[in-house]
Amino acid sequence: IAEPLMTVPQIYQIWSTHVTAGVSLISWLGYIIAAFVWLAYSLKIRDKPLIISSTMWVIAEGLVILGVLQSRGL
Repeated sequence: IAEPLMTVPQIYQIWSTHVTAGVSLISWLGYIIAAFVWLAYSLKIRDKPLIISSTMWVIAEGLVILGVLQSRGL
């Protein structure tokens, strides 16, 4: 649970200042793809802690990606 929460400052910076200089959209897209893979795996094995963690990663990374796209007008 702590790891996805460490993304909150990045999310806050992007959404409050709309400054995305230095934020790599390609990297964050890779992160969210990996998070979806982990989420699918955790659902398959029915591991609740991993489901919660993977879901939190998808949400956090999705917010970063959406913020970057919005600030860049894409």
